[in-house]
Amino acid sequence: MMDALHAFGLAIGWMDIAGVLFFEALMFFLMRRRRLAELADKGSAEDPIKSKGRSLPILMSRAKLSNAENDCIFWSYLVMLNVWIVVTLLMITGISLHKPELMIIWLIWCACGLAFDVLFIFWWIYELCMGDAIEALTNIMISLLTMAIEFGFICVIYTIYRDLLNSSDDSENKNAKKSVFSNMMI
Repeated sequence: MMDALHAFGLAIGWMDIAGVLFFEALMFFLMRRRRLAELADKGSAEDPIKSKGRSLPILMSRAKLSNAENDCIFWSYLVMLNVWIVVTLLMITGISLHKPELMIIWLIWCACGLAFDVLFIFWWIYELCMGDAIEALTNIMISLLTMAIEFGFICVIYTIYRDLLNSSDDSENKNAKKSVFSNMMI
């Protein structure tokens, strides 16, 4: 039997997976558009005015990075997203099978994500001081919102983890009490 808190934890997990899959599909689409734009730019090298109008910004990096570095960033980010799916599936399995030890990896993953967000906030505060105010403030606000949501999810999953851990301890204690009383003549 599953209570509302465990169902909410499962909803968090499936929502995480759906979001990651949507983001991966979006990344593939944007990379495909960028590749098509690069091919179109190479095909019309004799007309630089037309090629400027069709060029797309480079995905996930500044214009100074080369295409090989962009591809490296893209594929490493894609690997990280797939690891996120596996970690979330472990958390869902832990809730479904009442195995709290499977949820520890997800809790560690999210705690590391919070630490990573804090580092990004410091980076964007540095960018704010260097003069790129609107983009830096936008990134800071998005990171703070992400951190608040992630912290809430960590609190929910940690509560489920403690609940499952306590329920497994209670069942072990009940089994131990039964075995002690079964040997006594009462």
